[in-house]
Amino acid sequence: MYRSKGFSVLAFPISDFNQELGSNQEILSFVEKNFPQVDFPLFSLSTLSESPVYQNIRKQKPDKHVKWNFYKFLVDWNGQVVQSYDKKVGPLQISDQIEQLLTEASRAGKKNVVMS
Repeated sequence: MYRSKGFSVLAFPISDFNQELGSNQEILSFVEKNFPQVDFPLFSLSTLSESPVYQNIRKQKPDKHVKWNFYKFLVDWNGQVVQSYDKKVGPLQISDQIEQLLTEASRAGKKNVVMS
């Protein structure tokens, strides 16, 4: 929806909640079979404590804890966490925030906004 404007979705499977499948290949096969529309990067399985991405998020937002699967972070073009959302909040519900960040990025001459 916003890819042409520089928006990216990055998926980071985590095993902290004991719900992920056993291996990266099993996760990929599951996603390809059940969610064929997914066309964004799917990273290797890790834990929150092992993930450099989540370590960076925790440094920036120590009060924001991933409480369950499908937790989302909206990150600007400088890698700064702008907002976080739990699994109940769908991507379409945050379209205004995404559009605002894309407008700010464009004005600043930047090209990327990320949701992880």
